[in-house]
Amino acid sequence: MSLRTSLLVSTIFILLVALFLGDLALTPVAAQTQSLTFKPVADAYTSAAYPTTNYGAYTTLRVDASPLINSYLRFSVSGLSGQAVSRALLKVYANTATTHDLAVKSVANTTWSESTINYNNAPALDATLASVTSVTAGTWVTLDVTPYVTGDGTFSLGLATAGETAVSLASRESGANAPQLVLTPGGAATPTFTQQPTIIASGNILLLAGDICRHDFGGIDYTANCRKTGDLVRSVLAANPVTLVQTLGDNVNNDNGTASYDSEFTDLYGPNWGSFLSITHAVMGNHDHLPPSGITPYFNYFGAKAGPKPQGYYSYNIGLNWHVIVLNAACSLAGGCGTGSPQYNWLKNDLAANTRKCVLAAWHQPRWTSGRFSDFSAYAPWWTLLYQNKVDIVANGHNHNYERFNLIDPSEQAAPDGIREFIVGTGGAPGDHYTYAEHPLDPNEAVRNQTVVYGLLKLTLNSSSYSWNYLPVPGYTFTDSGMTACH
Repeated sequence: MSLRTSLLVSTIFILLVALFLGDLALTPVAAQTQSLTFKPVADAYTSAAYPTTNYGAYTTLRVDASPLINSYLRFSVSGLSGQAVSRALLKVYANTATTHDLAVKSVANTTWSESTINYNNAPALDATLASVTSVTAGTWVTLDVTPYVTGDGTFSLGLATAGETAVSLASRESGANAPQLVLTPGGAATPTFTQQPTIIASGNILLLAGDICRHDFGGIDYTANCRKTGDLVRSVLAANPVTLVQTLGDNVNNDNGTASYDSEFTDLYGPNWGSFLSITHAVMGNHDHLPPSGITPYFNYFGAKAGPKPQGYYSYNIGLNWHVIVLNAACSLAGGCGTGSPQYNWLKNDLAANTRKCVLAAWHQPRWTSGRFSDFSAYAPWWTLLYQNKVDIVANGHNHNYERFNLIDPSEQAAPDGIREFIVGTGGAPGDHYTYAEHPLDPNEAVRNQTVVYGLLKLTLNSSSYSWNYLPVPGYTFTDSGMTACH
């Protein structure tokens, strides 16, 4: 081989090596998924035996069924930078053992205080997220709460047991054995907003009601009531074919916790309200995600009309002038409701993207009410954001009555640019057995029916205004009507 040939071969070899190394240098290395670990920002337990005692400063958490003792934990999640959560694990350290279950439940309220929470004022424990059948002393108990945590935000959890052997767990005050929420990021980020296409032309009708179907209560079959409100929807549709329906949650209301509950969307709601499912948008209520299958039957039945699973919040447009926002008041299942939570950020972005003049927001539990269940402060951040963006109407259910407020600001004070709130929990579930005459109206509350009246709220949506008319089912005479310009 000549010197020239040898040099040429060497040069080619060097170039090939350089290209190979260059390829290695330019090939991106797969990102390593690193878990994020959070300790509680607050935790405490409550005891039915000492209902006014606060146990927030103790180094232990406790659970027991007799007397009833539950524990509460709140986590503040940050640093996900828009990433979804592929797995979320709650880890608690057991000081003592039990052969009974230990369950973790979602808690909608994220504003309780570690220093003041007690049995009397503690928020309710909602759906069971995970459980273990026994606990060994001196070990970490791991509970998968992946459906609960969806991104950055504030999340409350509750611990409970059906066993009558008290279990002691380490609290955040215990130091090294403090509870942990371990998150594994992964998957696409939650969309900034989900806006469905325009549905109907301006000047048409939106029918609203919540708390719709229940089989029985106190030995009385209430199925006939949601059949009557369903018939009322069908009569409005016959006269006004271009009509939409917006439920306000608790589409089914039985809460027996058995397997039969999973089928109630098809065997209870379906025969009574299912005939107009194609024009219905749904709100998730607290009774819509009970065991054994949680949120799955709700999303399976309503499909896209319930919004993306598991978030359950979405928006859609009606004509050229109306925008409807549907929020998920089951805060723990939606990733929180407070400022900075994924749902709050979505709401902020959705309002910013909206170009329509008139806006209605709907969710289940009301911010303001004089009904059986009192004001829900968890939704104060929403109300403030909606008020700042000149939203016209908020519609809720939960209390099984009808209420209408004048235009109010986030402090429930009269305001010309305020929001008008309607509560329409009259879709067919039994009345609250609440003596309204003994409870005054809230400030700036205009109308409240005093006895059970099943019916619907009919909104006629015009280009720059709306009119309302409460429609009772046959046999009732209560009604309410009016008209207001959009902001």
